[in-house]
Amino acid sequence: MRLNLKTALKSFWWILVLGFIGFFLISNLHRVETVIQRLPISSIIYSICALAIGKLFLVAIMHQSLQQNRVKLSAQRCFIIYNLTQLGKYIPGSIWQFIGRIGLYKEAGLSNQAIRDTILLETFWVVSSAFLFGLSLICITHYEMLTSLFLRLSNTLLILLSSVVFVIVLMAATGPWRNRIFSYSRRLMYTPASLLIVLLIWTFLGLSFWITLLPLSIIEIGLVYIIGLYAFSYAVGFVIPFAPAGIGIRESILVFGLIPYLDTNTSIILATLNRIFYIAIEIILAATALWLSNKHRMEDPIQ
Repeated sequence: MRLNLKTALKSFWWILVLGFIGFFLISNLHRVETVIQRLPISSIIYSICALAIGKLFLVAIMHQSLQQNRVKLSAQRCFIIYNLTQLGKYIPGSIWQFIGRIGLYKEAGLSNQAIRDTILLETFWVVSSAFLFGLSLICITHYEMLTSLFLRLSNTLLILLSSVVFVIVLMAATGPWRNRIFSYSRRLMYTPASLLIVLLIWTFLGLSFWITLLPLSIIEIGLVYIIGLYAFSYAVGFVIPFAPAGIGIRESILVFGLIPYLDTNTSIILATLNRIFYIAIEIILAATALWLSNKHRMEDPIQ
């Protein structure tokens, strides 16, 4: 019953988002045509290329998580497994990409523990880096926002900090739990390679959006800020339970973050275009992975 309700809410969210996009595009057709006409073909090509590179680095972080758990799969096999399952995240339920990944991992010979640890590590690296990297860049480029937020929430932050200290002290005094928690926490630590890869992921994905903003913005928009905004929007979209693949949530944060630079209608159009480019790249990569899978039939064994 709970699963059905959760799936129903996500299906409703899909309908709501698609309905809004359809209504907006029809109501602002002239504005959409103007934005597209002002967007050079070269910007579209560069944006799509940057998205493709970012997606390939997401495959690389999956490969790193496997290596960290002492599982050896070839880069090509990782490419196939990752991209064959990515479109599943758009299906209401938001678990189908994980179910597909688990099935392909089992086919590759991974144990249940290795599958669990690998997926958890990869997800932690991607989401935590998006949140921390994104928030840091937003604060650095718009430090006045951080100052204002701190002044408004100083009491709340003090209570939060005290709670964190209390939890840490409590954990240190709980015997077996302390060893178990700290032991697992060490497994989630970034390696130098994984840290470099996640930074490249958000750099290229943020760059893909920034490229499309330049021809339409009158005020200069900093690349560092947009990279941070994009990464942060990805993290928030991931953790929202009712939005498959963060659709609608990611775009809303991007539009909100562009308020000082672009009018709302233009921001909505550009955020929607970025999502369309993103899905198009995923379809192309999935088709490529399917072709490779059919050609080689998963020839690379676990070494």
